Amino acid sequence: MNKSYNLLFKSALNISTSIFLVKLIFIICFLASGVITTSLLRAQEVDRIAAIVNDKIISTHDLNQRVELLIFSAGLKNTQSQKLALAPQALRALIDELLQSQEARRLNIRLAAKDTSDAIKRIEKSNKIPYGQFKDLMARNGVSYEAVLSKIQSEIIWQKLVRRRLLPSVEIGEEEISNVYRKIISDSGQIQYRVSEVLLPFDGESQQKSVLDLANRLSHQIRSGKKISDIARQFSKSASASKGGDIGWIRMGELDNKVNTTLNSLAVGDVSKPILTPNGYLIIQVKDKRKLGNLKPDEILISLRQYIFFNKTNISVKELKKKNETAIKTLNNKVGCREFSKAAEKLGTPQTDLPVSLRLNELNEDLRKVARTIMLGKPSRPLISTKKIQIIMVCERQTSKQLTRNQIRETLLRQKVDMLSRRYLRDLRRSAFIDLRL
Repeated sequence: MNKSYNLLFKSALNISTSIFLVKLIFIICFLASGVITTSLLRAQEVDRIAAIVNDKIISTHDLNQRVELLIFSAGLKNTQSQKLALAPQALRALIDELLQSQEARRLNIRLAAKDTSDAIKRIEKSNKIPYGQFKDLMARNGVSYEAVLSKIQSEIIWQKLVRRRLLPSVEIGEEEISNVYRKIISDSGQIQYRVSEVLLPFDGESQQKSVLDLANRLSHQIRSGKKISDIARQFSKSASASKGGDIGWIRMGELDNKVNTTLNSLAVGDVSKPILTPNGYLIIQVKDKRKLGNLKPDEILISLRQYIFFNKTNISVKELKKKNETAIKTLNNKVGCREFSKAAEKLGTPQTDLPVSLRLNELNEDLRKVARTIMLGKPSRPLISTKKIQIIMVCERQTSKQLTRNQIRETLLRQKVDMLSRRYLRDLRRSAFIDLRL
């Protein structure tokens, strides 16, 4: 089961997309209702108490920093009215993060220094930020690095907790997968929709109006040109938030009845108004439409493993190759992705439990050429440049638009873990002592 769950925690590859985008680190938890006055956001009140969560304090300074972080990462206008609108949500996010951290500490789940540094490195790499310059980038944009760091660490610790605490209770049966697979086969030739979403849950009627107001505001922002991926990473509480709200290709009938009705009325590019669902308010955007059939060459879906060694000391290509002679020889003798993965991890490249799945057109040109033709389960030739040396292994290719059983398993698992994670956090809130001072 751990193998399937790792879809949620992929490590970065040398590809054009990565789940560790800069804005990924600012995923926001549940929303809050309440009134926050203009004076809250004034600099002179940095020492006021905004909330007490069990035995910990959240100050107005903490709140101000999180609001600034939200505005920057979502690309919103930095106005006083915007700050006031986002403050309740920012406070709720800080409360949830404290609850998550406290629960992790109770369960003796620790955060290693390497966890944070590795996350920063992945962010820099995937966004082409010079090594070690992420902190300076935040400073240049007026964003508190401490606030960013706190958000990164809370994400990591919660992932660890969910993986240890919730994963063992999730089961995906073969019959469950078969039922979905048979449905997919029977729908061959029908229209599929590529959909992105923003899910905004709320706890009870007291929060419903404020969440609806926010949903309307965000829906308007997306229709006005803001990327739904940016908004999703900041505000959505669906498991798809880490992928910018992208839930992939779906068929009519897979979603809630209200959502299906709305989906049927949208053209490519259209954004819905907030839709009330059992899980909260949902905003969807249709990114593309297609009929089930064979994929174009560059749309072929592959799963792969990789070994990568970065040339941090700027040695020559010849020296770089010599330094990796042992790794090249070791990996060249491996057959199958499981053995390749074990060897690559021992050689210093962290591995996910499952191979990473992506389309050929998401790879850079050099990798795409290799991944298109290499034999399954065989290591590629070393791909050497002045910056790095890389060896990949393709584990699976999918040439049709139908999902594989493994993809269906991953989707079902993600949905169940998402539901359990939201329920766990809701229970933590209900059992905690929370004193709002604003």
